[in-house]
Amino acid sequence: MKIFGPVFALFMFSKPSVICLEPSCVKKILHSTTHFKPPAEVQFFWSVFGQRYLHHGLLTESNVPKHMKRRALFDPAFHRKYLKTLISTFNQSANVLIEKLTNVADGKTVVPMLDEFNKFTLDVLAKVAFGLDLLEDKGFNKAICKSLTGVEICFYKPWIQWSPLPAHAKFREECREGVRLIRETGRKCVLDRIAAKKRGEKIPNDILTYILQQSNDLQDDEDFTMENMLDEFCTFFIAGQETTANMMAFMLVELGHHPDVMHRLQTEAKAVLGDSDYVKFEDLGKLEYMMLVIKETLRLWPPVIGTSRQLAHDEMLFGYKIPAGTPVWLNTYTMGRNDKCFPDPLVFNPERFIDTSEDRQLFTHFPFSMGIRSCIGQQFALIEAKLIMSRLLQKFNFSLAPGQLRDDVLQEILIKPKGRCKNYLTLAE
Repeated sequence: MKIFGPVFALFMFSKPSVICLEPSCVKKILHSTTHFKPPAEVQFFWSVFGQRYLHHGLLTESNVPKHMKRRALFDPAFHRKYLKTLISTFNQSANVLIEKLTNVADGKTVVPMLDEFNKFTLDVLAKVAFGLDLLEDKGFNKAICKSLTGVEICFYKPWIQWSPLPAHAKFREECREGVRLIRETGRKCVLDRIAAKKRGEKIPNDILTYILQQSNDLQDDEDFTMENMLDEFCTFFIAGQETTANMMAFMLVELGHHPDVMHRLQTEAKAVLGDSDYVKFEDLGKLEYMMLVIKETLRLWPPVIGTSRQLAHDEMLFGYKIPAGTPVWLNTYTMGRNDKCFPDPLVFNPERFIDTSEDRQLFTHFPFSMGIRSCIGQQFALIEAKLIMSRLLQKFNFSLAPGQLRDDVLQEILIKPKGRCKNYLTLAE
């Protein structure tokens, strides 16, 4: 950025892309209702080695009107008012994790917290969204991991799609089997719920119930069939599980390197929760310092480092006329380290977010994106993170195992702590 400026072009062979790191331009691009998601960016999620995966779900639909129509169907199910009614389910999953960690809180056992966060977020998402208990379903967990690995391989090593080597053929089939298992799990869940509704049985008050009610059990819209619902089933797990788990793992790594911040969070958690093992929805708003720490974690370590748009028409960006059809890449990871917007950008300082009155902060980083394609699960993720982190810090002391460096990061489709956030745990007094 210091060499090329905030807006510059890169060429991949003969194809140009524009990198945009200027807040005013970010605002213009993300708030546009005409620029669209580049198909080249999301096509790797459409299918995995020929097996339908996310297809044209909320995450991967490039057509703006179609995306807005689907988004309108799902938005109310992710509103704070609706999620408030599901807070007991969030607490149930938290209790399972707390009980498990209590058994290894001896100060000697190394606990890879990234793995535990992944299990927790999968459990929460399955229960809150679909009324499923998948915590002990190792096959489903493995299928999620395998399907994501397939996407990553298609992106980083595309030749494996056509490789004749037996090992590669076996790998492709394992990935396809994983995707089939995820979609069949979703199909059974949806069909069972529809059948239960028709029999007049009591059904869970979850996100699936809301969607089926709004779509008349998938009968009202020819653009939202069972297969489309399964696209979204896959999308929820891919977009909502590992992203939040990685963020919480980064947060815990930072707390390990900043014990003063951890102590302040523990004090706040105990003041808000007391001895209660149940977090009320109203408690979440009282965790003010927790929110600052989450924001600072996302500034430095956004699980998704950026997004892009393909210009639907010519656009002026920082004095340059960018022609229609050009992909524009917006990088929140880099922008979060801009010392013009964030003094001492590599310093972990949650207090920098106390004053949020300046408009510039809205567009200097965007971990949940913005505009019509902002993350639909933002409130879900924040509820999840604040609830479990407050419970963990109320209950345990954490100490990083050796080798857990702040900047030791593994970058795949998402970024995550390379050391898996290994910790020693003891019970808090």
